[in-house]
Amino acid sequence: MAFPVTYNAAMAEQIKAVVLAAGRSTRMKSERSKVLHRILGKEIIRYLLDSLLASGIAEQDIVVVVGDNRAEIEKVTGSRVRFALQQEQLGTAHALLSAAGQVAGHAGGLLVLVGDNPYVSAGELRKLIDRHRLERAQCTFISAVFPGNVPPFGRIVRDAKGEVLGIVEEKDASPEQKLIREVNASIYLFDNRAVFPLLSGIGNDNAKKEYYLTDIIAILRRENLKVAAVQADECDIAIGINDRRDLQEAQRKFNLRTQQRLMLEGGVTILQAETVTIEHDVEIGRDTVIYPCTYLGAGTRIGKSCEIGPFAYLNNASIGDGETVRFSKK
Repeated sequence: MAFPVTYNAAMAEQIKAVVLAAGRSTRMKSERSKVLHRILGKEIIRYLLDSLLASGIAEQDIVVVVGDNRAEIEKVTGSRVRFALQQEQLGTAHALLSAAGQVAGHAGGLLVLVGDNPYVSAGELRKLIDRHRLERAQCTFISAVFPGNVPPFGRIVRDAKGEVLGIVEEKDASPEQKLIREVNASIYLFDNRAVFPLLSGIGNDNAKKEYYLTDIIAILRRENLKVAAVQADECDIAIGINDRRDLQEAQRKFNLRTQQRLMLEGGVTILQAETVTIEHDVEIGRDTVIYPCTYLGAGTRIGKSCEIGPFAYLNNASIGDGETVRFSKK
């Protein structure tokens, strides 16, 4: 399937992207790949792919690393993106090396992301690309600062001047390092010619015996190559979807964003908003009122000055101007 492209600037020129999506749904307790679970009717990986394309990355320059889940992922993404196979699940660095046949010889930038993160926005990706080119770095990555409790993510270790020294995974962090509030968002932009040959030097001497892509930061520093980090505007960008609680929280956040946009920009009234769910790709006209206990599914089009609900379920429905729909399923 094709994805919408809304940004076409030259800043994404010569950049290929690798999406790591071979992980299983162990914590999701699901037979379905976790990147295919839906948030407001849209698969997690589609949020990410849409952001990549909106940032200017071309479809043919996106490689999705898959395992035995390729067939189900391809049903969602179609064949426009390319695929690489990770035979065993040995960590993120191993996953990236699995795409060597597609990207090892690339002479430009290599953007690497994890497929279970729906919070990545095109705006943050463009900011990353701009910073990478401004710094002339061999690696620029996105970090996030959590104001409260810090999730069990890799901590960003800096020196006294604020320069990045490395990333330490939670399981390997010292008590002092666990106090660091700046974490890795697992979104990297590499100078591929400088970095890809160094990936084979990553070892698995850690608590999980995995090959962590985060270890490339310390390797680059030892090689006297430049590493930069750009802090995201919101810490959500570091949060992946690993279990059903994460999925539920993402549903809540995306639903709230959609409702706020419709109320502030679209002139829509939503009563008892906590009981209303609005999926992606829903259009609602000005002066329409959405009553409590209403669910609007993807593809629904509602005209102006309508009254929808209470207790209405609409999916891919078309409602004309001035209509009233109550206690209904369409």
